[in-house]
Amino acid sequence: MTTYSYPSDTFPTNPKITLDVPEGWEPLIVPATILAIGRTTEAGTFRPNVIVAISRYGAGYELQVAIDAVIAKFGSLEQAAQIGSDVSTINGREWAHIESSFVDSRVGTLVQAAHLAIVEHGEVVDLIQVTGTVTGSQAQDGLINEIREIQRSVVASVG
Repeated sequence: MTTYSYPSDTFPTNPKITLDVPEGWEPLIVPATILAIGRTTEAGTFRPNVIVAISRYGAGYELQVAIDAVIAKFGSLEQAAQIGSDVSTINGREWAHIESSFVDSRVGTLVQAAHLAIVEHGEVVDLIQVTGTVTGSQAQDGLINEIREIQRSVVASVG
């Protein structure tokens, strides 16, 4: 009988993720995320949020595959419009940034910013997704800039 364990060389632990968050944001517990924050808002209004998720893939997974998947997902949403995208080095790691707006039947127009990077370690590649969401009016009021600042502060490290 063979025993496997996590963490181990075969199954390494997830990368360490840190974010700098301005005043007015607080921790949230969100299923299927490793970290989530929300901005304090008035009761009954949409809560701007940033969530961090990590997905594991085999060696060879590339950032462009993740970019294409996010663009396809955004494109499938109601009244979707891509706002912009770029790839840049932030805190020593290559990150892709894709923004889109779409209509959600519950809250109206949403603006979502997906911030993606891959971390290779051993035989695995971890895709880190830092996704921020605000309503269209919150974006116009400048909250999308807070989300961008939070996303640009991200540090992902192994070990």
